[in-house]
Amino acid sequence: MTAIQPFEAAQQNLCAFDIDPDSPPAFMAADIEIAIIDDRSLMCDCLARGLAVIEPAFRLQHFSSIEAFDAADLEETQNISTVLMCAMWSNADADHHLARIAHLKATKPWVSAIILADIENFDDVHKAIENGARGYVPTSVSLQVAAKAIHLVAAGGIFIPPSILFQSAQNAKDGHQTIKVQDDNVFTSRQISVIEALRRGKANKIIAYELNMCESTVKVHVRNIMKKLRARNRTEVAYILNTPPYEGLIRN
Repeated sequence: MTAIQPFEAAQQNLCAFDIDPDSPPAFMAADIEIAIIDDRSLMCDCLARGLAVIEPAFRLQHFSSIEAFDAADLEETQNISTVLMCAMWSNADADHHLARIAHLKATKPWVSAIILADIENFDDVHKAIENGARGYVPTSVSLQVAAKAIHLVAAGGIFIPPSILFQSAQNAKDGHQTIKVQDDNVFTSRQISVIEALRRGKANKIIAYELNMCESTVKVHVRNIMKKLRARNRTEVAYILNTPPYEGLIRN
């Protein structure tokens, strides 16, 4: 599997939407019952009040944890269709948050979960979607964008910021190019021996003698090495072979 394939496979299952905060909502609903899950009371209250001002159709309830949401009276939660899970995401806590998403999906499959966090890498976002989340809202977006992302998910869509997918595409592309460079520029054992001699500043005649080659053969190897490295002279050959992705190729 090449470096770019995991991204291509994930891209088939995920949708990204670039939301204009100044445009009217694309998805309208009479009322959207939302549970905000956050153990930080102040942050939760500020978020709820801000969303309520921007979108009067939102009906918001606060819960400190998934467990508190599970334990709430059924009459209070039966109409909730969207859960906004606020998470302090980190590598150490990723599995915990993913388990919370999976639990919510298993116990309340009719509820759409949205993650509100500061995740920076595509893999964590993809895992969250695989575990049942219907959207990811980064803390870097405006409140207007967050509100429209909630509208989108409540209407049955999936929201992932385009920046996350673009970043993953670029990383995959860079990795693919690195692999291609290394594959295209594979050196034979004899060429590596010539390269080692070039690094020591030896002339073609000496290289030919030490490696038991004809001098003309050494010249051919040198030309091929320079062509593969796009080097103009022997000095550039030595320099390039000491930089990524070639460093470590030559024995010292």
